[in-house]
Amino acid sequence: MPKQTKTYTKILEAALPLFAAFGYKGVAMRDIANTVGITAAALYNHFPNKEGLYLKALEYAFEAQVVGLSETLGKARTTHERLTAFVGFWVETFGSDVILRALLQREMTDADETRLALLVQHVFQPIYAEAENFLVSLSGRYDPLMLFTSIAGLVMYHFETAPIRKLLSGFHPGQDEHETLIKHVTTLLELGVDIA
Repeated sequence: MPKQTKTYTKILEAALPLFAAFGYKGVAMRDIANTVGITAAALYNHFPNKEGLYLKALEYAFEAQVVGLSETLGKARTTHERLTAFVGFWVETFGSDVILRALLQREMTDADETRLALLVQHVFQPIYAEAENFLVSLSGRYDPLMLFTSIAGLVMYHFETAPIRKLLSGFHPGQDEHETLIKHVTTLLELGVDIA
């Protein structure tokens, strides 16, 4: 692995919005080199191929999330605090990082099994591993992976549907405030939706 220089980091930071906007297949190494202001040869000194660059860029994007989740869960004491912190972590992640959200959406849409397997191994598994014990502690009744997916889905879908929700009757700007969403999702999870 090359030494992580300022140029290395600059390449990762330049690659992320390109991959988010155009997808893995829509971005060439020369596009990234041009954005950074280096030659393609210089880019290849840091990353041997596009797949390697893509994985490192996603690892870079999610690295702070894994650390942030660990710190967030470590600070909370009660189950309510931990659940609120967990939901809040996803609200802040998906609500504040448009590029990260776009990258996830693109990967789900592309559904390239080889790339998804690499992403799970290098990016998503560390986040899930950090959350799994916490999710088991919430309730032994639920499968932790399904609970993880459901919570992330509740939060992410809120942001994905923002353009449509804003046109529906009953919409008000307060519904887009992070604190409002955190309280809403946490309450749903704590109380459950009783449809008798």
